[in-house]
Amino acid sequence: MRRRTAETGFALLAGMLGLTVVAGALQHDSGWGPTGPGAGYFPLRVGGLLAALGLLQAVRAAMVGQGGALVQRGSTGRVLALLLPTLAFGAAMPLLGTYLPMALYLLWMGRFAGKQGWVPSLAVALLAPPAFYLIFEAWLMVPLAKGPIEEWLGLF
Repeated sequence: MRRRTAETGFALLAGMLGLTVVAGALQHDSGWGPTGPGAGYFPLRVGGLLAALGLLQAVRAAMVGQGGALVQRGSTGRVLALLLPTLAFGAAMPLLGTYLPMALYLLWMGRFAGKQGWVPSLAVALLAPPAFYLIFEAWLMVPLAKGPIEEWLGLF
């Protein structure tokens, strides 16, 4: 597959995703009411922005995109080194919750993919999950997926 074709296709896919968000947002109140924004207010704007930028990027990629092959020799290993841990993170979340897979993913990506030392990798891996808990669970009251560790710690 050619790089220009892939970039144009992905941009069109992003634009279609934006249009899907817009269509869903229009099924809700997308204006500003007496109590603040309606349920579709922010999704409508974000979806519209994504749709517009996807279309703009598709036109740009089709007209001036880089030629050549999408994947060069040797780059497949680098792509898999990022893709496989990300897929493992996504697959582990339904079983283990958000926080433990997040810590393991960040540790792996920092230490092995990013080639950082153990101290910064461990610092990010150990500090990010509590920060996400405080931001999402405590302050915004948006629950994230829980697993057996959170149950054992009594976090839900």
